[in-house]
Amino acid sequence: MGIFDKSKKEDKREGAVMPSFVLLSDIAFDPDLFAKTLKEDWGIELPAGDAQNKDDDAQPMIVTELDGMTVAISLMPGPVPNGEAVEVAKNNFRWPDAIKVAESHKAHVLIIVMPLKNQPLAEVAALHTKLCATCLKQPGAIAINAAGTVFDPAFYIGSAKFAIENNVFPIMNHIFFGIYSNDDGKTISGYTYGLETLGKQDLEILDSPRTADEVLGFLIDISAYIMGSDVTLKHGETLGATEAQKLAITESDGVALASKTLKIDF
Repeated sequence: MGIFDKSKKEDKREGAVMPSFVLLSDIAFDPDLFAKTLKEDWGIELPAGDAQNKDDDAQPMIVTELDGMTVAISLMPGPVPNGEAVEVAKNNFRWPDAIKVAESHKAHVLIIVMPLKNQPLAEVAALHTKLCATCLKQPGAIAINAAGTVFDPAFYIGSAKFAIENNVFPIMNHIFFGIYSNDDGKTISGYTYGLETLGKQDLEILDSPRTADEVLGFLIDISAYIMGSDVTLKHGETLGATEAQKLAITESDGVALASKTLKIDF
């Protein structure tokens, strides 16, 4: 099994993706601006009528149907509950300001996409990603709590644009890739967070002699292969980029994650 196999088949997996939270610097969300930007960004028009709640006594909300999926976008007048955004911001080693930004948010926009029919998971994920990327263009948007961490708006928007334009699964928007060391950098460990919510098992690489960039790049490549080609890795199998490379796959209790994960001997 080669991780760089470019062959693809129709993705028939069904399901939903996890809700996301756009963090705001103040308690404000403009549905009209969102609708305008959504059309400019992706050519998506929100249905006319009562999709946008403009009741003076209620927080702004959009509830509608797009491409056979229910979309709910709601302003929540307070931080993400239980300090979740601040806690998961600690995971994002790629964004030094993640914790500070998460601590500063005063409200958030909850974004949910639920399939009504048998839409492929890739379609659900693509729509969800588009909505989140557009919401991040609201004047007060400072970050997004998604995939088990907090992302910088520019990173999320850029990743979404690349995935949609290249018709690939938005890996970087739905999976977080963690990197750490147990011995001051002599070896590198890494993990994915988010594959399980997409119907696959999360991956771990433990105490690899390779560099952090190599471990991170491998995890991104194998995750893209898993989601793009709908591959299910199994305990006892091997994989590799070449016929000669055979990396063992072992299922066991997670080290960085609470669930069982697939360990790859990389």
